[in-house]
Amino acid sequence: MSAISAIFQRDGAPVAKDDVDRMAASLRIHAKRKLENRRLDNFGLTWGQAALFTPHDRFDQQPIMSGNAGFVFSGFLTYRGDLENALGIESQRAKTMSDGALAHRAWNAWGREALPRLEGDWAFIACDAERQTLFAATSPLMAPSLVYHVAPDRFVMASAPKGIFALPDIPREVDEQHVADALTLNLEDAEQTFFKGISLLCAGHWIAVSRSAVEKHRWYEVGAVEPVRFVRDEEYVEAADALTRDAVDTHMRAVRTPACTVSAGLDSSTVAVYALDALHRDVHDLTDPLLGFTHVPGKDWDGRVFGKSRIGDESGPVKALAGMYPDFEVEFVDSEGMALDTELDKVIRLAEMPLPGWNNLHWSVAIRQRVLASGRNVMLGGQSGNRTLSFSNRSIYPQLFREGRWAELHAHLRAMTIGQGMAKRYWRYVFQPQLPPSAVKALARFRGDAMHMGWRGFSAINPDYAAQMQVDERAEAMGRDDSYGTIRSARELRDLMTMNGNRAQNSLMRMALQSAHGLHGRDPLGDRRLTEFCYAIPEEQFMRPGQDRWLIRRMMADRLPREILTAPRGRQAADWHARFTKDIDRYRAEIERAAEDPVMAGRFDIPRLRKLLDTWPDKTPLDASDHPDYVLAMVGIGRMIGMSRFINWVEGKN
Repeated sequence: MSAISAIFQRDGAPVAKDDVDRMAASLRIHAKRKLENRRLDNFGLTWGQAALFTPHDRFDQQPIMSGNAGFVFSGFLTYRGDLENALGIESQRAKTMSDGALAHRAWNAWGREALPRLEGDWAFIACDAERQTLFAATSPLMAPSLVYHVAPDRFVMASAPKGIFALPDIPREVDEQHVADALTLNLEDAEQTFFKGISLLCAGHWIAVSRSAVEKHRWYEVGAVEPVRFVRDEEYVEAADALTRDAVDTHMRAVRTPACTVSAGLDSSTVAVYALDALHRDVHDLTDPLLGFTHVPGKDWDGRVFGKSRIGDESGPVKALAGMYPDFEVEFVDSEGMALDTELDKVIRLAEMPLPGWNNLHWSVAIRQRVLASGRNVMLGGQSGNRTLSFSNRSIYPQLFREGRWAELHAHLRAMTIGQGMAKRYWRYVFQPQLPPSAVKALARFRGDAMHMGWRGFSAINPDYAAQMQVDERAEAMGRDDSYGTIRSARELRDLMTMNGNRAQNSLMRMALQSAHGLHGRDPLGDRRLTEFCYAIPEEQFMRPGQDRWLIRRMMADRLPREILTAPRGRQAADWHARFTKDIDRYRAEIERAAEDPVMAGRFDIPRLRKLLDTWPDKTPLDASDHPDYVLAMVGIGRMIGMSRFINWVEGKN
């Protein structure tokens, strides 16, 4: 992966060398191996390489200049062979072409028509001094970060905000509205960053800039795929198997065999099994064994887990997986001695945004450190599995009711293995989701259900500040429901999981984590071909009465141990309470420092936070009977600390 930036002086003035040098220098933290820049009249381009993640990376040399045009690329291409064949590039020549060179060849051959032919996780900027245009685009579904600033006389774009703020006349100012929205988890305005005047080019979009105009367009719609229908159920499994094999194969292109994270869940374990198969088939000529890393709770965990039927220690099923595949080497990582805020300040500085939540940070850092110690710098995961192969389809019940498929609906509800009568099942899964969000939240407040009463249950935001910033009105205008209780169809749920502002903004967080440890994370189950297939097949392929995630369970029936196929869902960072309690005095002091700053105190509900710490539960809270503000304890207080540290960093107060 690379860091890139561009300046386009729309007034025709030559780009100053100092400006290009400043932008390049600011991005060095994301480009530790190599850094280059070029000027072309009123255009400037910079490119930097983070590390050698693939064999092709050693041939990368950018910016790529061709006459009056320049091109910079960041990312990782998948299915390179298909692209090479379409471009007529011989295999021997392709071996010495970087992903950037291949993307540039596609751009020269097809122009904007190249976008759907480029698969993987990518972004590029192309400038044309003769035509006086700049064009930038990002891959669908997930893409490297590209942020930009528009002014009448200049357009500036970079992989990170620091590349833009390297120019001294562009101020770094926090966007107060985005702060308020983010504290209520409303990131529907996906293009807005945490800085005034800085926008994000979301995945699957392009932007075209000339001297007189700026045009932006969403070029990819995953929901526009044509339906896929087979005669037999088994054919869906066969197709999913082939697509998963190809997706894992193409994501394994690396200098050394990638490592992988693995849990008791179906997704990460499936990726591991297909990666083992790829090694047995000598894919990419990798010779090192596959290493897996599993987080387990620390020694101070009290054994309690939030969420019915969840498990906090996933080592048992993972050991069964390792027993089934003796050549799979698994290491269990307890991140002992690490605080919840381990490397939080470092990640904030690199991402230039607050962390959405800190509960998983410590074990993520610990695993990344162990992966690097093993000599690997690519790590596979199964993060997108829950919206593709292992999609649960649980939100289909209101849809079945509205479509008059009542016998099918009744069979599904009757087959549930939960301790509720049929009347409660109909209410919870069929009728309640069809209420207005305001009604769902009112019912939640009446029942004391903090999980579904909206931001008032989970956020540390000051209610007066929330009213001043009109967070409720903005959420309603954007169609956002923070009760998470009114999803009325399987398609609506899948869309929310696939296309949301949090995924878009996390492109900056992914870059930060890569730069922090020199480790490239990849998500084969988020592969575009696999995602489109899962969108295209009938919803019934994901669920049968009494059996959710039916597609992946059939596909992996003979390849995963029973302990994983039947395992309850895991709960990451189950030991969060023990880790927080150990450092509670330090966090209390941090909240008191925020209280001393009138502006900062105005953003947060300081009295509520003080009360929470004064009544801190002595065991992991699972519901309101353990502590009335258990959701704030579990997620809200960490987000508040992350946000306050981010703002202090921007304002130079840390």
